[in-house]
Amino acid sequence: MTTAETPKLVVLDPTAAPRKMVQTTAPELAGLGGQNVGFLWNSKPNGDLLFQRLEKLLREKYEISSTVYKRKPTASLPATDQVIDELVESSQAVIVGLAD
Repeated sequence: MTTAETPKLVVLDPTAAPRKMVQTTAPELAGLGGQNVGFLWNSKPNGDLLFQRLEKLLREKYEISSTVYKRKPTASLPATDQVIDELVESSQAVIVGLAD
């Protein structure tokens, strides 16, 4: 009599330990009134339409001063240092589109 080997199921855990944040976050704004707001779009479909609508709402409700629009070439690549620097120099708040 032969003994059949029992099948094994190997379960892998793809999670990693949390990373320590190296960068500090910007201080919280007291409000958006009179502030410049930047939009960083990840180039996914209709993100531009969403940001245009959001800009209109922010202008009506918070009377933001101006807006700056920047775009990443694809959702899978990070924004370039130049794009980040331009947003930092021109905006007090930035809204980033990361989802579909």
